[in-house]
Amino acid sequence: MKKTNLLFLALFSVASVASAVEKLPPIPHLHPSVIQGQLPNGLRYLIKPIAPQAGQASEVELRLLVNSGSLSEANDERGIAHLIEHMAFRQTKNFGKDEVKGLFNSNGMRWGNDSNAYTNIESTNYFFKVKPETLDRGLQLMADWANGDIVFDAEELNTERGVVLDEINLRKDNQQGWGNFYSVFIPNSPHLDRLPGGFEQDVRDLPPERIEALYRKLYQPQKMTLVVAGDVPKNIEQTIKTLFAKAPMGDQSSQYPALPLTPKVRSYRASPPPWPHTEFGITWNFIQQPATDAAQLHLQYIAMQAMQQRLQKLASKDEQHFSSAQWFDESGVAGRERYFSLYTIVKNEKLGDGLTQLYREVRRARETGFSDAEVADAIASFALVLKNMSTSNETWANSLIRSAKFGIPALYVAEQKAIFDPATITPQAVNAAWQSVVTTPDQIAMILRPKDSSSRTDGDTWHDEKLAAMIAAVDAETLPAQVAQADKPLMSEQPARGQIVQTQTERGVTVWTLSNGAQVLVRTQRQADERIGVNGRFAGGALALPKEWRFVSQILPNYMMQAGVGDLNTAQLIQAIRNEELQLQPIFETAQHGFGGGAATRSFEPLMQLIYLSLAKPRSDNTAREKATTQAYQSYWPNGPGFNQNLFGAAWPYRAWGSVSDFAISTEKLDQLRAQLFGNPAQLRMVLTGVADLAQAKDLVERYIGSIPAAKPDAVPLLPSKIEAKQHALSNTLLSERLKESLKTFSFHNQAYTLWSVALEGVAANTQNAFLQEGLNDVIKQRLLTTLREQAGDSYTVNAWGEMSQYFGPTLGLEYSVTREKCGQALLLAAQELRKLSQNSVTDTELKAMHEFMQKGLDNGPKYPYWYAYSQMFHWVYNHDLSWVNPKPEQILTRANVDAAAKSWFVPEKWIVAADACKTLPDLTVLDQTVTAASH
Repeated sequence: MKKTNLLFLALFSVASVASAVEKLPPIPHLHPSVIQGQLPNGLRYLIKPIAPQAGQASEVELRLLVNSGSLSEANDERGIAHLIEHMAFRQTKNFGKDEVKGLFNSNGMRWGNDSNAYTNIESTNYFFKVKPETLDRGLQLMADWANGDIVFDAEELNTERGVVLDEINLRKDNQQGWGNFYSVFIPNSPHLDRLPGGFEQDVRDLPPERIEALYRKLYQPQKMTLVVAGDVPKNIEQTIKTLFAKAPMGDQSSQYPALPLTPKVRSYRASPPPWPHTEFGITWNFIQQPATDAAQLHLQYIAMQAMQQRLQKLASKDEQHFSSAQWFDESGVAGRERYFSLYTIVKNEKLGDGLTQLYREVRRARETGFSDAEVADAIASFALVLKNMSTSNETWANSLIRSAKFGIPALYVAEQKAIFDPATITPQAVNAAWQSVVTTPDQIAMILRPKDSSSRTDGDTWHDEKLAAMIAAVDAETLPAQVAQADKPLMSEQPARGQIVQTQTERGVTVWTLSNGAQVLVRTQRQADERIGVNGRFAGGALALPKEWRFVSQILPNYMMQAGVGDLNTAQLIQAIRNEELQLQPIFETAQHGFGGGAATRSFEPLMQLIYLSLAKPRSDNTAREKATTQAYQSYWPNGPGFNQNLFGAAWPYRAWGSVSDFAISTEKLDQLRAQLFGNPAQLRMVLTGVADLAQAKDLVERYIGSIPAAKPDAVPLLPSKIEAKQHALSNTLLSERLKESLKTFSFHNQAYTLWSVALEGVAANTQNAFLQEGLNDVIKQRLLTTLREQAGDSYTVNAWGEMSQYFGPTLGLEYSVTREKCGQALLLAAQELRKLSQNSVTDTELKAMHEFMQKGLDNGPKYPYWYAYSQMFHWVYNHDLSWVNPKPEQILTRANVDAAAKSWFVPEKWIVAADACKTLPDLTVLDQTVTAASH
């Protein structure tokens, strides 16, 4: 260890002794509805009562922040803070074995979905949600964690050691990537030797008494904050005082001291783990000391917004080296330090040119500041975001825990007038805040390339010395002041209006048929703050493309995102809608394509305008086609054609395209295929959810969707073709031999995972089977989560899913992470669980949980407008009527329906498996014997 590390560790030791009795100060300027308090032992609590709206599920979000992490581990304890976090979900004084998991799997909640935790360098974070009827039990569990009541049972500790060891093995590459990043981000810091993943020998060998001792050192009440947000009783504060007062104040500081700034501008060149980049990009990063003044922090936010908007305007010019710009608050990457980032996407892989231009603009803004108009624009953008913030329990809880971590209120949970009043903000104050950001001595230029990119660029040659030379050269330039640019409007003129020619209203929804043949289904708001969701669908997708052009399915979505619309390139489009709250993106699937997105009510019209422009006035762009082609190659391979190729063989429309040449296509041909797929409104079905004003929706639908011109008479439509599964081609009927043959026949291109899949022959695509598919997938997922972790030491990662289409049979899939050494054992366990489900179906408890789980999804649909609109489209298309509009899970998921589906769908002899990591197998002949389980 370097000498500076030893000095830093000494600083931490002194701070912990000197601040032994320190209490965390109250957070200033929190919203008056937030109840804030602190117990005599130092534990702080923040409570936000939120009554559920009509039609909204009643839930409560719980958070526990522990200001202790892997930084407090000794040299032989590295990885133990993470292990302690795992043990918290095992057993406590008031929760016996499996009772923690039982709590998280009740009332429609799910272990892993609605509950989780993570350990980082400076903190450990727990979060889960409960129903009001189980709030007392949820608080008791968090109190057990906070009061030192985690039970370190020897058997369970050994099991959890295995799980953590598997996670270390599965994440070695990611851990190394984080280490490389931190070595630049916080050079010569003790954090570098205390990454939360830890070391195998420490996790494997540290005695239980040392583990428990570290738990008591880390989990001291003065280091903790409890957050409760949701439908809480009036006596909630007294309940907290009763449950969390047991543990006495400890001898550790309430939080770690701030890291010192590094007085050097430096470079980082890699594919960093924090950002899974798919494009070539540049970031210029400004590291700041922790903020103590919330108003000053938000002036800095406005300054960063002004800088982003200046860069975005520049990006709209063809001669610029970057195509888009954003700013991010990345604070908390290592500790409480503030970390602002300017991120630009670079054109034509010219990373060096892009970096030089970005620094030139940073210098220009540092020297000349922002104009009054730029500041006013940034304030307006910022104010609109605040005005339309979500009011969900989850957002409140996350914002309160972030406020606790940094000691000042996140703007979401603040009394906003106290720290952000647009009428009082002056350009001088914003420019002063910008100077405080841009003059920090601690800056990092990051040169980013897609993770799987093999191309060589000028960015590969950059290092600190070359960066310093570039900065010196740009600093010697004479820079003129920024020239103001006018924005282009999203639409310069209104299209010829279409008409609604038929209206159908039934079961609370309205369906309009338009004069151009398009159909639009509208669901009005179910909740007061519900945002608009949109989904548009054309039958087609990859199965509609001619075989020689099916690779276009990988190119077209990115091309449509990057080519722009109408008269606007992408940068101009971003600028035109910068003050709107909307999202719209292309969707391209196996048997359908279209678009999906959402918007705040105030951005409803721009959303509809964007849909019109995307379909009626798409833009051709050769550069965008080249970029989308490169991205298709980088993202598609090595992921490959997907698990369904194992099921459908050569009929599956995705191939093992493995080089850029496999994606060769001219811009003209790509435009032609796009027009054939998206150019006929008579084939369009569109769903709008969360509509507040039906009359407004009718007007906008006629003006923008009804005005999309009909397809030209000579246009050749592209429609999907039907295909059938081929997995029955395996010759063996004995399960043991079938699995061996399957492993030899199929591959997954990922040695960290095992994949099971099946196509359901003769099963219709409809709402009933979709409910059965999702409900039973959840059952097998929950069973495997327990079985694989308990018996194979597997990690948390188990996914279960299904696809459904009238053009190919419904499919089911299972995927779980597993180490090479335990691949065979996990294979055996998974096969046994499939057989148990097929022979014995689900228990009464599981059936009840299925009903609750599916009902929760229905209740919470409006919270997620993109997926809500997507699901409504599914039911509309596959049921041919409106009988699905108000489904009741208990009427669909009956005992008879569930038993029949489990018996038919989960027979392991029908499934195939791909596991590239399975080099050695256990004795699989046990699978050829009858397996029994308790009957439901």
